Amino acid sequence: MDSLDGAVTAIPWPMNRPIGDDGWRPPAGTRVISVDDHGIEEMHLWENRLRGADRDRAPKLWRGENGQFHMAVGGVDYDVPGLDSDLSEGRPGMWDRDARLADMDAEGIDTSLIFHARAMALTRMEDKEFFTRCMDVYNEWLTEYCAAAPERLVGVGILPTIYHPEATRDYIQKLQGWGLKALEIPSAPKNIPYNASKMAPMWAAIEESGIPIMFHIGAYLEFRGAGATGANLTKNLGPYRPLWSLLAFSGILERHPGLKIVFCEGGFGWVPWTLQDADRVYQTYGTELKPKLAHLPSYYFRRQCYSAIIKDDVGLKLAKEYGMVDNLLWSCDYPHGESIFGNTRKEIRNIFDTLGPEDARKVVGGTAAKLWNL
Repeated sequence: MDSLDGAVTAIPWPMNRPIGDDGWRPPAGTRVISVDDHGIEEMHLWENRLRGADRDRAPKLWRGENGQFHMAVGGVDYDVPGLDSDLSEGRPGMWDRDARLADMDAEGIDTSLIFHARAMALTRMEDKEFFTRCMDVYNEWLTEYCAAAPERLVGVGILPTIYHPEATRDYIQKLQGWGLKALEIPSAPKNIPYNASKMAPMWAAIEESGIPIMFHIGAYLEFRGAGATGANLTKNLGPYRPLWSLLAFSGILERHPGLKIVFCEGGFGWVPWTLQDADRVYQTYGTELKPKLAHLPSYYFRRQCYSAIIKDDVGLKLAKEYGMVDNLLWSCDYPHGESIFGNTRKEIRNIFDTLGPEDARKVVGGTAAKLWNL
């Protein structure tokens, strides 16, 4: 937050943001792993790589004359309205791997987990078989992109089998064959109830794989008119209270004790508040709730769930106060507007100052290294 008088201190867009370095370095042996960064897909990716009739209707991704990126499917504009794309996609490292690695070096980041920029928007497509083939193209390209620096770039593959849960085991094996170590599914898919019995094969296969499943915030436009952009962005940064509650109260976490869940870009402040309320709900309404759980809902978060912070002073303090540092991960969110890019070293120093060296090492990379066997 800014000063108590409400004065606004503007933060430059990442494309213009200088990289700060006050000379501080973390203790020797510290590995810095950002679990949530982004890269834009190769231009004309789907047009170039899909085959047959699929190529004729391929999603179109291109860079316009003004340098901004655009996406369309079947003539429908898939750009996020109301935002200049340079705010999140204007830094050269978004598309230039060498520039990305140079920025990582300057910021002191050893390893980066790479999410999509536009690919997840394709969940809007009505033809889900075609969606799966589009994800095949994306996941294979992502593997190639990261292969040039496998110790530093870790691709987060998109698991498209939310529409075909019974195919999840085979698809994960395909992703593993390509060399992908991390997985993502949508945080709010339309008309897909994650607690439905038909989804059971998906959860079982993910647990069996040992790979944590990641959720990422999305661009959901609930509000319109005056103030809508700010309201939508703020709402999108805090989406996980209902999602986690569903995973806990439905018994998914209890039935799959080996399942690991990672919530990205939502911070940690929501966690203690949500766990407090969920436990109270279970204690008060327990006679009415099904299924019955062996433990309070908070138990399952502590055992199986993780939340990634970017710049989150509130979340840091709460994680320390509630003894949940082991459930905390860190990310730069490169190169998005809300990222800490440009001040990564300063933020890592803040984590060490707040938590102390042992816990800070876990948060900035140690826990991530264990989760993904990096």
